[in-house]
Amino acid sequence: MTLSDGTTVRPDDADRLNNFSVHFSGALRQAFNSENSDDVAMLVQSLRGPAMPPNEAMDALQGDWKCRTIKAGESSALIVYGNFDCRVEGNSFEKTSGSQRTRGTVHEDAGRLIYLGTGFVQGSEVPDYAALAPDPLNAPVIGQVWSDIALVEVVSRDRARMIFPDPALESQMNVIYLTR
Repeated sequence: MTLSDGTTVRPDDADRLNNFSVHFSGALRQAFNSENSDDVAMLVQSLRGPAMPPNEAMDALQGDWKCRTIKAGESSALIVYGNFDCRVEGNSFEKTSGSQRTRGTVHEDAGRLIYLGTGFVQGSEVPDYAALAPDPLNAPVIGQVWSDIALVEVVSRDRARMIFPDPALESQMNVIYLTR
């Protein structure tokens, strides 16, 4: 799969994106059965609101954010973490705090924003997305790295979300919920 700007998407990530609805609905089905009503409310809040058009969204996305990771489905029905720090500069995104991080770029493609990045455990050697090994989780590098793909939806200058279908670790869907 190639994005409209010519960026190549790894086959496994293209598959995740193409099956977004399957992963999303399966994760929600499990998450909504969680017994923690506060976590369910946070998930609902993170998914509430229509996305801005991509050209407006990229401008609104710039700067520093608080970002909360929400993991749904698979090993646990729903886990909501506290706030971390994230930053967007140009088309570059980075989650700069926490033990599991991600760094990459946001691309406009077919009327939507797609994030392609490298997920990593703090302290790992972090290659760019395009330089990742075919099986990055089992590649001989210092630390642990994986490929990340997400839909990026900006709701306002103060709220956005990144939805990761079938991430490499621990869940069926991750949401990075960005607020200011």
